[in-house]
Formats: sequence, C-alpha cells, structure tokens
Amino acid sequence: MKLIFFVQGEGRGHMSQALTLKEKLESRGHKISSVFVGAKSKEDLPSFFTSAFSCPIETLNSPGFKMDKKEQGIVISKSVLSSFIHSLHYLRSVKKIKKAVKAYSPDALISFYEPLVGAYLRLYRDKRPSFFIGHQYFMDHPVFNPYFKNLIVKKVFRVYNLFTAPAKSIKLALSFSEEQDCQEKNIFVCPPLIRKEVKVEAQNKNFYLLYLLNQGYSEKIISWSKNNPGIRIEAFRRQPEKEEEIISEDLSFHNLSGEKFLTFLKNCKAYISTAGFDSIAEAAYLGKKIMMVPTKHHFEQEHNAIDAARIKIALKAKDFDLSLINNCAQETFSGLAKYKQWYDSNENKIVELIEKFG
Repeated sequence: MKLIFFVQGEGRGHMSQALTLKEKLESRGHKISSVFVGAKSKEDLPSFFTSAFSCPIETLNSPGFKMDKKEQGIVISKSVLSSFIHSLHYLRSVKKIKKAVKAYSPDALISFYEPLVGAYLRLYRDKRPSFFIGHQYFMDHPVFNPYFKNLIVKKVFRVYNLFTAPAKSIKLALSFSEEQDCQEKNIFVCPPLIRKEVKVEAQNKNFYLLYLLNQGYSEKIISWSKNNPGIRIEAFRRQPEKEEEIISEDLSFHNLSGEKFLTFLKNCKAYISTAGFDSIAEAAYLGKKIMMVPTKHHFEQEHNAIDAARIKIALKAKDFDLSLINNCAQETFSGLAKYKQWYDSNENKIVELIEKFG
C-alpha cells in the first residue's frame, strides 16, 4: 500500500508513534509517500523525526492548545478563540491536504490525531480507507466510560474526537490494557506503539527521570530539589538554547533528545512526567515506577493519567511532589507485568488491521 501520514505536532509522542509504525509497515513492503506534521515550519521539527523519513515532509498550520502565562496549564477559551481567528489558515491547510492526496494518490490515509484530516474528509468526502490512531479514542470505549467523572470535560473530549475522526472512520485506539474491540463504533483496541530501541534489559540506578511538556513547572522542580538534597534528578524539557543546564549537583535539565532520553529511561529508578501517553507506555514496558502529573485543563493528559492509574501501572498526582512515588504502596504498580504481556502478545495487531481494512 501507498500511505500518507498526518502527525499532530504538539509534544513528541505522536511523532514517536509515526516512526514506530513506519518501521513496521515498511518491513512488510508498504510505502510512506509523504508526511504532514501540524507545525509552523519544518525547522520546528526535531531531527530524530525528519532524518528518519526518505519521503517529503511538509507542515500544516493546525489548531493547538494555548498555555497560561506561567506555562503550567491550558487556557481553553484562549485556545478556542485562536482557532476561530486562524480558521482561514486552517482551511488553506485542508486544501493543501487535498492537493497532496491528488498528487500522491495513496491507498489509505493514516492520522496520528491531526485534527485537519477529519476536516478534509468531511469537506471533500474522500472515500478511501482512513485510519485514526491515538489513545484519545479509547475515551469512547464503553470500558473506560465510568472512570472519567467530569461530564462536561467528557462531552468536550468526545466532540473533539469526533472532529478529528468522522464516525464511520476506523479508530485504532491505543490502550494500556487488553479490551474487546467495539466494532459498532469502529473502535479497535491496540497496544501502544513502542520503539524497538526500548525493548532491552533495564536497570534501576539511583536517580529520578523527569519529562516536562511545559517549562512552567521547572521552578517547582528546582524548589523541590533544594528542599530534598541528596536525590539525583535528570529532567528533560524544551530548551534549544542549551543542551544541558546544571542547576546543582542533584539536578540537571536537558534539552529534548530521543537517544539521550531513552538512555536515562532505561536506567532510572522511577519516571515522573506530565501525563503524555507514549513515554509512559515505554516506561511501563521497562517496568519502571511511574508518576503522572496532568497539565492543568489538558483533558487528553487527564484521560491518560486516569487510564494508567485504572490498570495500576502509574500513580496519578496533582503536583510534582516526588516524595509521593517513594511513599505509595507497591500495589499502585501491580499491573505492569500484565501490561507487558498484553503488548508482547499483540504487538502487530495495529499493522494487521491496516492491512485488513486498507
């Protein structure tokens, strides 16, 4: 099959998913004709992503979340207003998708939660197979429904999911746990997409690893470290001006780097992060203790953290108090072995579904 990838550019998780699926598909003879990423320019994309593709990579002006002044939480009203103001730019991006589809004539489209693909399908009524990949679609699975208590947020989340992927499209819902497919909703439950480099023997050395989606949390980490000397912390955040910033003998901040981060992930004794999905999936595969701190008002991250706590692979916390992960009961992480078994037994399910319906 010839395929076009569409990748949401916020964070690094969707890019990691795309790279992993690319390797799986190409190993079975399929071809990625082009890649589109929701970003301002190609220069904003990390080299680990752009260097992995031999096909053309283009960017889309796509909707995204707007942060508060402290960069610690999402401002929903600001995000909605920005999307409205820039709606003409997004329409141009949808037309750019149409032009690319006509030029490459792919057999199927694959979206990693890039919202403009849903807009393209509705506007131009493209009937070719389209696959929508993300843990976000597990939100709509009946098994998860009772766990998300905030009814307003749940409704907003479901509306946004529907915006990203039309009802009749195929949703490949990445999940921490094995669940039945929900075919009446076109939801097929698949294990996370984990990089092959992660599948190695891990060690537990005497340091914590942190990943911060938003720099606004940095001061809290610095404050905690000062008040708890003797505990080594290696933290990653977006800081392109510095590869490494040493705060003290206990705390260092690193610029985002896939290879460097993975080395630390293999060797840390615990992983603490804003509640993205993919690095949590990898840390859990390695059997690490995990603490997740959802970004304020970020309903996707709230969903991730609730689900991980539900199946007992992570501790959900409200703040970056690293003491919590030391003091919680071992029962908090009792689902790690079952999670790894689910992944190992069904690793290729997602590719098999694409081949079946593509």
